[in-house]
Amino acid sequence: MTNWTLRSGALIPVLLMLPNLVWMLLPKRETGDQAVVSPVLTVAENLGRVAVLLLPLFYSLDLNKPFSVPTAIGMGLAMTVYYAAWIRYFLGGRTVELFAAPLIGIPLPMAIAPTIFLVLSAYLMSSWLMLGASIWFGISHIWVSVLTLP
Repeated sequence: MTNWTLRSGALIPVLLMLPNLVWMLLPKRETGDQAVVSPVLTVAENLGRVAVLLLPLFYSLDLNKPFSVPTAIGMGLAMTVYYAAWIRYFLGGRTVELFAAPLIGIPLPMAIAPTIFLVLSAYLMSSWLMLGASIWFGISHIWVSVLTLP
């Protein structure tokens, strides 16, 4: 039997950050009034973000586990929604409204899809710590996204 284990979970943060890197490299657009978010919530979200970007570096992705194929398919679907939302944003004029606009019925796809991706990745890593960090980041990221809706 072939061993399908990726020795590093580094693929997880790389896949999440690719569209963000493009966004950071493009010239900034006028965003209008910025919503005020509690500093405590901002810190909570950023702590979660750091955790979900760093923790995968210390784990392998085990594709031999029971349910690993449906989990990987779920991760692929979540990334497809996430990238589709980013592509819509880039091609749609990079407006603030597109950050929060539903996609195929999914509200806040740029917050929900990566959360699903991260939660599922925790299973392939066999990491309760990653699961906790993913839920922490997901709740705080979705919360911030709701507060900053246009």
